[in-house]
Amino acid sequence: MDQYFYSVQIYDDFIILPKDEAHHAIKVLRKKIGDTIIVVDGKGGMYESIVENLDPMNCNLKIMRKINIGLPKHFIHIAISPPKSHDRLEWFIEKSVEIGIQEISFILTDNSERKNVKLNRILKSTISSMKQSLKSYMPAINDIMPVKEFMENCSNSEKFMAHFEEEESTHLIKIAPTLGNYCILIGPEGDFSSSEIMNSKKLGFLPVTLGNNRLRTETAGVAACHILNLVNEK
Repeated sequence: MDQYFYSVQIYDDFIILPKDEAHHAIKVLRKKIGDTIIVVDGKGGMYESIVENLDPMNCNLKIMRKINIGLPKHFIHIAISPPKSHDRLEWFIEKSVEIGIQEISFILTDNSERKNVKLNRILKSTISSMKQSLKSYMPAINDIMPVKEFMENCSNSEKFMAHFEEEESTHLIKIAPTLGNYCILIGPEGDFSSSEIMNSKKLGFLPVTLGNNRLRTETAGVAACHILNLVNEK
């Protein structure tokens, strides 16, 4: 199976690999001059390139072919209250990137277990997941902010909140349109507060359920991501 590398230093006919990527290619995988490397730019572009030198501090690749993978016609944005365990948060990142997601935001709610996130560590996890799942698109990652502020500034056209309070909530798979620009709010283990739920309705977020089972926060995030992708496979 091909292994992808990631770089943002991509020019007309050559690529500069970041130091950590170059070290992995040269020191770990033992790539030689003339060997082929597949590089992704995180924006839907894939580049077939060859190694031109073996300097991990300044590794140049010659671009042989560019492939435009493109982006899906739908857009999935999950805003999630980060779980207490950072390992569980990274699991959510890994699986949602693998399934397919375009944007992830972190929200601070009344019942949040974690008040901050390790953004640099999350970005590294995102890059790693993108490469391991052989994807060329890296989702946008937004730092944590109060959920009220997030809802007031959310620009996605199809907006949902998954919570337990609403008895008449419709399952997400039944209410989400195809080819949508979605945002879904995923709350903490203690759920959103009543005031947050009330405010979400005023700001145009529809209450939804992800099924009959009570899911942990990170599982709910992955389930929502999977459901919204399934909607667009009909």
